Amino acid sequence: MTFFTENGLAIAVIGGLATTLTLVFFMARRTGGSLGALAAAVAATIVLLAIEWFVQTDREQVASAVHDIYAAVDRNDVEGVLALVDPSAAQIRADVQALMPSVKVESAGSGRNIEVTLEESTTPSSATSSSRAFLNGIHVSSGQPVPYVNQRVDMEWAKSGDRWLLKGYTAYFDGKPIDAVNSARTNRPVP
Repeated sequence: MTFFTENGLAIAVIGGLATTLTLVFFMARRTGGSLGALAAAVAATIVLLAIEWFVQTDREQVASAVHDIYAAVDRNDVEGVLALVDPSAAQIRADVQALMPSVKVESAGSGRNIEVTLEESTTPSSATSSSRAFLNGIHVSSGQPVPYVNQRVDMEWAKSGDRWLLKGYTAYFDGKPIDAVNSARTNRPVP
């Protein structure tokens, strides 16, 4: 069922096919029953698309949280990033407070393909996300550009109430994990 609540394209394609078939049937028969079938196909497609639009699954909430983190980084908003970090994740909070002031971010974000894996059997619910990220900025102390382009970032999330909060991350450079804070300080990848 989550396939349909997370994939509007599938609903539109299946609904379009059902509508086309019932339209052909209606054009051939011209009966009240075939008109009812056509109306039902159109109505079902519209209702399912509305449900997909308004219902946000946990997987979609995590993907939205990933975009929110990158948007806060893009704005150089330390407090905005910290608001999305689990309060018990002291190391990440320290990393954010150390890393963000050392780089003036000009642009940051992730691609559209964010892979989210949910682990609902844990309490609280947890998830991991993996995406390709980019960050272009200026190293504050040296004035040198800081390019971090098309690199993998894995994030660990915990559900707190109705929000997903960051509880861990691993940044990669050319497929190898790096220490993001020391890499930013030296402006080169540090394993």
